[in-house]
Amino acid sequence: LSDAFDARKFGAGQPFLFEDVPWPTLRQPLTFGPEDIDWSEVETFFGAARGRMRWTDYSTFVEKSHRRFHPDRWRSR
Repeated sequence: LSDAFDARKFGAGQPFLFEDVPWPTLRQPLTFGPEDIDWSEVETFFGAARGRMRWTDYSTFVEKSHRRFHPDRWRSR
């Protein structure tokens, strides 16, 4: 899901919607809004991921996630 989001190009013909983003939360899609995503949600998500991944995979995942949510990346979408 995250890789598909990273590769997707948004524009007039393909608008950017809140539901399109692989938000770092354990909540089910379409059951939360922007106001529900806070530091605690993100920490819980990455803590759960850390417990289920090998260290090298987790490290790569965190690095990709950091780039995915970097402000410059968002401006370029």
